[in-house]
Amino acid sequence: MKRICLEFPNKMQIHATLLEEEEPELCESLWDFIEEEQHFICHNTLSTGYSFAAFPRPTRSPNTDSHLANPIGRNKIGYTKLKCGDLIWSGSKLYVVYGTCTEPSIAGAVTAIVDSEELDALVAAGLNVWDHTYYYHKLAVLKVRREV
Repeated sequence: MKRICLEFPNKMQIHATLLEEEEPELCESLWDFIEEEQHFICHNTLSTGYSFAAFPRPTRSPNTDSHLANPIGRNKIGYTKLKCGDLIWSGSKLYVVYGTCTEPSIAGAVTAIVDSEELDALVAAGLNVWDHTYYYHKLAVLKVRREV
């Protein structure tokens, strides 16, 4: 069982388990990507609910396999079906869900699930990312690494 750690701007650490049986290719892609700790910039759209996209430094060649109109994954799910604690890796961004989402389109495939005992902490950390965008006007950086 592979696990990851997300460290939020407020230093809160949240842990999640990769869904290797459900999404083996996406889990392998994410695991390989975070062989070394990666820093992601958080972008809250302010209109899609309690979620945000986290973008790593762009690669030299763009990811054309997965995008909003054509997400990848074996078990694609819509935004409104996502639950607090769902994490979606698209190969080029990590989508973090800390509550209800309102966007009517397909989000992608849930790649990891936050530990149930840490969901309240995830909500607080997600709201802190919101505060960075809406109140502080400062870039929120999410650190993602393997848990060993």
